[in-house]
Amino acid sequence: MWYAFSVRMRNNSFFKRVIRKGRKLAGLKYDDADNAELVKRYAPGKSFADIGCMWGVDGFFSFLAQDHGAVRVVAVDVYPESTKFAEERAKRNSRIRFVRGDINLPEITDAIGVCDVVFCSGVLYHTPDPVHLLTRLRAICSQTLILNTASIPEMPGIRNGAVFYPFVDERQRKMWNKGIGSQKAITGPYEPESGYGNWFWGMTPSAIESMLRCAGFEAVERYVSPFHCVLVCRTTPIKFVAASGEWTTPKSGNSLR
Repeated sequence: MWYAFSVRMRNNSFFKRVIRKGRKLAGLKYDDADNAELVKRYAPGKSFADIGCMWGVDGFFSFLAQDHGAVRVVAVDVYPESTKFAEERAKRNSRIRFVRGDINLPEITDAIGVCDVVFCSGVLYHTPDPVHLLTRLRAICSQTLILNTASIPEMPGIRNGAVFYPFVDERQRKMWNKGIGSQKAITGPYEPESGYGNWFWGMTPSAIESMLRCAGFEAVERYVSPFHCVLVCRTTPIKFVAASGEWTTPKSGNSLR
């Protein structure tokens, strides 16, 4: 009961202001990441993949990586390239390559190829199988993953807690409504016809980090606020592919196909 109350208070706009003011007076602040600064820091001299590059940002981080010295940039999304992205790429005569497709499919990871740095923003909680998605990211990542995702507060006494949003009743859905517009499966019922447009998972930072470890990543930087986290990870050797339908141990190298 206390957890539900605390979540509702942290989502309430008035209490958000009170909490932030209280933390400021106490000399504290939320550990928020500046995604642009992370891209600027990790992109120079590296190949770079931007997963989930279109919705609301029109390839912003792809262009940012290119501007700060990435040697090759691949922009990836299930949605077609936006008019704004296409116009900006043409204006710059940019060599950014756009791949339209579902990162969960091996043929799409093959089309992307392996990159030194992978930036994935606003995608993890939209997939029904987040562990599988992370193994797909590992398949294309040779050095560094920057994972930017919505999350939920840690559950007292429970590590790796998570909430599956589809078919949660209306009273429970209200608890997770962040007041940021449409959150399909939260602000309204689950919409199967909307596919990845739904919010499938609310995951605690500890759950996300454990999934990353299963997929072959180790978090080296953590930026966590009540409903959001950014984890910068390095790759680790793959001993077992912990993904649905892939119950195999790699026999040579680190191939995840």
